[in-house]
Amino acid sequence: GIFAAGILSLVLVPSCEKAWTKDQPVDPGNPVNISIDVHQKEVIDSANRFAFDLFKPILADAKGDENIMISPFSITSALSMTLNGAAKETFVAMKKALRLEGKTLEQINETYLKLMTEMVPVDERVVLEIANSVWVEKRLNVNHKFMTDVKNWYKAEARGIDVTDPDAVNIVNNWIEDKTHDKITDMLDYLDPDLAMLLINAVYFNGKWRYQFDKADTKDEPFYVTSATQKRVPMMHQEENLKVLRTGNLTIVDLPYGQGNYSMLGVFPDVEATTS
Repeated sequence: GIFAAGILSLVLVPSCEKAWTKDQPVDPGNPVNISIDVHQKEVIDSANRFAFDLFKPILADAKGDENIMISPFSITSALSMTLNGAAKETFVAMKKALRLEGKTLEQINETYLKLMTEMVPVDERVVLEIANSVWVEKRLNVNHKFMTDVKNWYKAEARGIDVTDPDAVNIVNNWIEDKTHDKITDMLDYLDPDLAMLLINAVYFNGKWRYQFDKADTKDEPFYVTSATQKRVPMMHQEENLKVLRTGNLTIVDLPYGQGNYSMLGVFPDVEATTS
């Protein structure tokens, strides 16, 4: 059969609601340690390598000053689900592409299940929702074990779909809109007549900053799209002790949400690097 993997972008919705300040000293606590074994750490490390390797060609194909946002977790989740239905050369090639050579399918599945079940509820000040679904065309007979595995390991919903139904696209789009709280709408324009199966991963994130940004400190300032082109945009400001890393010509700043299990990493190139 022909597989079509539907990959949705991460919906990152940073909230500016109050976390805790000197005027409202409600300490959100410290990060909760989630223990993982050696194999799970290696799977996560492989997923991170895949993410950076994936971003390079996407960035190279970018046009002009367009903004790019992808969700590598969505991509690796959907492809890892698909691994459960692959065999022989296809299975080997997919594991190589995902940087998962040397890992068993069980180790891969266990890692994604752990991420979904233990990372999702770890911080009450962060809403993280991960939804997987498998849509099977009515004419396709699917291996029962494959469907059972994606339901058990990836908590995937199993749906039937008729690609000849004029309303099929709306049915899938409505599922996506619901799982992303209406942040991603009209994801699909059409369904290919040869489509046999659709695998979708949707991620919704809404986190409260650990350190509040004061709205009164937001000012319009120049943002340099290129060394010669700038736009005036609202810039947030705060003074806080944050984790900072200097490496090469980059400065990396860690902006935590809630208790700190989640954070936004801001990567800033030196002025010389942006004007070269």
